[in-house]
Amino acid sequence: MVESYLALLKSKGISARSSAQAVVVLRQFFKWSVGQGIISENPIEDLDIPKFSNALPVVLSETDVKDVLNTPLDNSPVGLRDRAILELLYGSGLRISEALGLDIADVNLVAQFVIAKGKGNKQRIVPISPPCRDAIEQYLTDGRPLLIAKRRPPSTKGRRDPMFVTARGTVLTRQGFFKNLKKYGLEAGVVKALSPHKFRHSFATHLVEGGADLRSVQEMLGHASIATTEIYTHVSRGHLKKVYKKAHPRA
Repeated sequence: MVESYLALLKSKGISARSSAQAVVVLRQFFKWSVGQGIISENPIEDLDIPKFSNALPVVLSETDVKDVLNTPLDNSPVGLRDRAILELLYGSGLRISEALGLDIADVNLVAQFVIAKGKGNKQRIVPISPPCRDAIEQYLTDGRPLLIAKRRPPSTKGRRDPMFVTARGTVLTRQGFFKNLKKYGLEAGVVKALSPHKFRHSFATHLVEGGADLRSVQEMLGHASIATTEIYTHVSRGHLKKVYKKAHPRA
């Protein structure tokens, strides 16, 4: 059964790292169940944890980011929507699930921040850049009303008021946005395969290269442990060069 579950995760594109974490959680659960006398033995005690690569995150150059951000140039409702999402992903480092999970009430354009709902439904306040604010404002003014007008009520299934919607006024999914993102990458001539998470990696790396302290980056990313954030010090060549020049006697 667990093997079938792992196969399902793989078929859905879930990373080996996430699958390995799932196995660890299940193993602990079954271990607890044995201790409580609920079951007699741990059925996955000998199950191999999926192997995953420790490769560093792939990040986009600042030039690549600018090229992609400038791609959805048309002022169609969908173009305005996608521009706002791209600005959020790079300008605030949100996970795609957090960006698409935003409701209208979660965005404060005057104070320039959004309230992101992260893993475990934990909320955090994340600042947004002026370009991001402007993109969201234009989308809310000129794009979203036209998309919402096509909505067939009831459509939000209990959600308050989703920020990003489809051409039919329904909640935008990751798959729907990812299809457009691939198109923008090709149009921008970016060689690296684009994914929403690459913008998050780029956001963090460029912050570190710009001198941001890790604690602040950790808070903005919503990492539970700063050890997760520290990987971006290894990705940032500029940061490594600064550390090397400051610390090595022969630098």
